[in-house]
Amino acid sequence: MHIRVGRIAVVAALVGAAAAIAPASAAQAAVACEVTYTASSWSGGFYANVQIKNLGDPWNGYTVDFRFTGDQTVTQAWNHSWTQSGQAVTVRSGPSVPPVPTGGSIWLGFLGRYTGTNTPPTGWRVNGVACSVTGQPAAVVAEPDVVTIPEGGGGTFSVRLSHPPAQQVALGMSITGTGTWASPPVVLIFTPTNWSTPQIYPVMSPDDPDAVDDRAVVTLSATGYTSDTVILQQVDGD
Repeated sequence: MHIRVGRIAVVAALVGAAAAIAPASAAQAAVACEVTYTASSWSGGFYANVQIKNLGDPWNGYTVDFRFTGDQTVTQAWNHSWTQSGQAVTVRSGPSVPPVPTGGSIWLGFLGRYTGTNTPPTGWRVNGVACSVTGQPAAVVAEPDVVTIPEGGGGTFSVRLSHPPAQQVALGMSITGTGTWASPPVVLIFTPTNWSTPQIYPVMSPDDPDAVDDRAVVTLSATGYTSDTVILQQVDGD
């Protein structure tokens, strides 16, 4: 599917309408999780308590990843193995930790320090799979925010949901901006079992006759979810 947008005029909309990617069948050791994060703060410090509920298959060992949004630093933690690099924190279970059954939970607690505002961490994952977060609105999550593509080349972005849907939902797409873009005619489908698994969407920037770096904004939406956007930035080769 080829798309011309902005000053070149629209030839087709960037929506997957011709074919669908069938949702993958449930895999072994499917991971799904929900995080409840609470924190008590005082001047320069805080205590955090985290419950992570297993919504998928049992976990025989687990790795939890999350990212702080400011300058927070973990100063003391209990159980598990904790490492921090910049804003990124990784927590690993020990060899003697029993399996976590479906519907079971794990708890993490730690002390930290910060300056400014102690905003909650984001990007919670268990064994590499994104978790939903209690109290946060259901949203489409696209990564990265900006995809830089050389003229005549291609790139990709991933899309997932922050919370599981009650039933199968299809991802809608629209595009505004300038340039010529190409993408496969597919529909990304999310289900109650694959909602947190990122699905890859490819896009290309065909050669064009101008010498302008084009830019387009792709809006990704699903019924019942807050939409997200990805910026496509072409680096012109002329």
